[in-house]
Amino acid sequence: MVPVNNTLILSLLTATATKSVEARVARARDGDSREREELIRDYTPFILKTASATAGRYLTVGKDDEVSVAFLAFDEAINAYSSPRPGFLAFAATVIRRRLIDYYRKENRRDEVPFSSIAPSDDSEDWAVDVQVSRTYDLEGWSKVLERRDDIERWQEALRSYRLCLKDVAKAAPKHADARQRAMSIGNVVATHREIRDRFLKEKKLPIQELLAVLPDDLRVSKKTIERQKAYIMAIAIIVTHNLGSLREFLEM
Repeated sequence: MVPVNNTLILSLLTATATKSVEARVARARDGDSREREELIRDYTPFILKTASATAGRYLTVGKDDEVSVAFLAFDEAINAYSSPRPGFLAFAATVIRRRLIDYYRKENRRDEVPFSSIAPSDDSEDWAVDVQVSRTYDLEGWSKVLERRDDIERWQEALRSYRLCLKDVAKAAPKHADARQRAMSIGNVVATHREIRDRFLKEKKLPIQELLAVLPDDLRVSKKTIERQKAYIMAIAIIVTHNLGSLREFLEM
């Protein structure tokens, strides 16, 4: 496990310094043909990975018709996405999956539509990758970078709704590994205990007194400790409640 620590937070801050995919999509949608071409080129690994996951098998550029369908679907997603908020990649993945399902149905291969295209998926495990394509585009590495950047942007937006930023999280992060692990576990309690989670999401603040009352014995800490680590605990709870899969890789939950 790689714990969420100050070094990680700083790297996330660096990653989000680049222009967001949503800003690029807006320019492409408004008629910037060069930006559109660069978007499709830069996100080719993401398109191929999503298509392979939906097909449930290896897909190769120039060989499989599904690849062309996926590229057209990504272009369609650029035209259709109008929100400035983070989330374009999730939207584009949905469009790609739907267009591929339509393609299978049109080809009268209903029985061949893979279960993975309609079942909940674990992004870290169920996406098939063609070895040849992987070598050409560094598919796995780039896809993870793009997914993580999207999740980071969603995380930052969620943090702002709680009047937090990544610098607050880094400052509140415990310095010792055992203390960090305990704080992460407490954040998980916030996200999974129904009453605590509901208050947390509704009031946008940590219900410290109620949280202390439900912590198991092995997570017992003082109120002062909770207050000192509050931003960090809240950030962990946000990752879990918002299902930011690529960021949960850093957590042992």
